[in-house]
Order: sequence, then structure tokens, then C-alpha cells
Amino acid sequence: MTTSATDYFLCGWHVRSEFPLPELALWQDTRHLPDITLTLNEPEFVDPGAPAAWPGFQIEAPALGRLEMPATCTFSVKDGCEIRLRVEPGADPIEVRNFLYGTGLGIICHQRGVFPLHGSCLSLGGRAVIFSGRSGAGKSTLAATLTQRGHTMLSDDVCALEPATEGWSVRPAFPRVKLLPQSLEILPDLKQSGVHAALQGKYHFRFENVSAFSQKTTPLAAIYFLERGEAGEPATLLRKTGMDALLLVQQQVFRRRAGELLGRRAAIFASSGAIVSKVPVYVLRRAFDLQRLQETIDLLEEAHQAVPVREK
Repeated sequence: MTTSATDYFLCGWHVRSEFPLPELALWQDTRHLPDITLTLNEPEFVDPGAPAAWPGFQIEAPALGRLEMPATCTFSVKDGCEIRLRVEPGADPIEVRNFLYGTGLGIICHQRGVFPLHGSCLSLGGRAVIFSGRSGAGKSTLAATLTQRGHTMLSDDVCALEPATEGWSVRPAFPRVKLLPQSLEILPDLKQSGVHAALQGKYHFRFENVSAFSQKTTPLAAIYFLERGEAGEPATLLRKTGMDALLLVQQQVFRRRAGELLGRRAAIFASSGAIVSKVPVYVLRRAFDLQRLQETIDLLEEAHQAVPVREK
């Protein structure tokens, strides 16, 4: 029995998948051979003695990773182009996709030599900006709020970076964000449509408006690392350079341990240094107050001379 497959767009790659990936944009050029295939097959086995990035996530250098999530799914990623997926009976498809879009995409980036940075990314004034930082820092909320002002989404959670003629650029991933319930309260347009089931306390929202997502590889203008300020404190930007900037980037390499086990430790360090030498890095400090989010939005739009497409 042949399983039907659908062609999708992910970070500029043509993905042909037997497992539905509705958050991804469809691939338009059917004459193009797929760069990545996802099949519903038994995942590749990894040497039992291979090191683990964490329990259940084994890496066999130079080009094989296998993730086992009990009661949800197991998948392997090989050579940056072949994903083999087994979905457990009764598993929530949203949860399966969450692991594919996160760890799966992270492994693909490492295997393909693309630099994965943990963060949310969108276009301001025609150039990409990334909001990075620890989980729960407000990256997706900030990005989603800016899309409500008409700015275009590029990626959420995993930002795929590559060197360009001048500086670095971002490969667009998918028009989806993960938001906490309190964030949806201040984003009524998102709350009223397109919200999918909660996963790990967050809701998944896919932008149905095509203008909210861009498939163009976009020059990277700045990286903002989010930091929580005191109550009532105004939003401020602090430029970081040299070793300070390098450490910030290194701390947010997505699935960094997996990349190192794949033999990319030196490449990750070299790319981190190249990024901070070409791309401005800032700490964006602001009070963790969703009601004052507009101050941060105004600060960013002014910094990038990005006129909102929609009125406040």
C-alpha cells in the first residue's frame, strides 16, 4: 500500500511528507525534486553505544540522529535529507509535529551546515530581526504582536541562519507561533481564529493570512536577547559586542549538544563568531508586563524605521 505524500516549503527546502504538516506552506514548483523526505517507516537504528544529547535523543556521528518520545513518536534524521517517523497509537498529531518542527528541524540544520538559533524571527523594514532568549521570555508574543502591525513572520522557535554576501540571512520556516494563554488575551485577532489545541501550556497559531509569512530569504539586521526588567521599567536596548555577544549567541544555539555530537563543535563556534562580527547584538530589557508591550513595539519600529502596515 502506497502512502500519499504532500509537498511543503520549509526554510527554502522542498519537503515531501507522508505525515500531514499543515503549519507549513505548500511547495509550488512540483518539477523540483524534494530536498527532504519524511516517510512513515520504522526509524533508523542508532548504535546502542552512541552518545545521547539527552535521554531518548541519540546521535551517531557524522549524520544520524534518533529521538524517542514515549507514547508520542520516534523518528530518525539522516544526512539532513531523510526523516523516518513512527507515530504511536493515540498520539496527538500536534504534539508529533511540535517535535518535528523543533528537534527535527534543529538536527536537519546541523546536518546541513545551517546555523540554528533559538528564537522568533520576522521582517522589520524589509530586514530580519530575531528575538532570542530562554523559553518563556516572550519571544513569540513579541513577534506575534508585530505581525498584528503588518510585519511579516519568518520563523518561530528555530531560526535557520546562513552566511550571505554581506552579513547573514535567515531562511524562512513556517507561519506559526506558540503562545501562552495570557498572550492571547492581548492579541484578540489571534484569539478569535486559528488557535489550535494547547500543548505544554501553549497554544499553536498558524497565520492564515499569506502576508503574515514571507518565503524570501531575508538579510539579518539584528538579534535581540530578551531580558526581564523591574516592574514599571521602560524598555531599553543595550548593544553587546565581542565576547559578551558571542556568549549570548552560543547559549541559544538550538540543540547545540546534538550539533556538537555530530562533530560540529568547531563550526558552531566559528559561525557564532562570524555572526556577532557582522550582525548587531542587543539585550532588550523591558518590564514583563503585557499591558506595556506597545512601548517595546514602538522602540523596535523606530530602531528599524519600520512603518507599521496597520494602524495601532
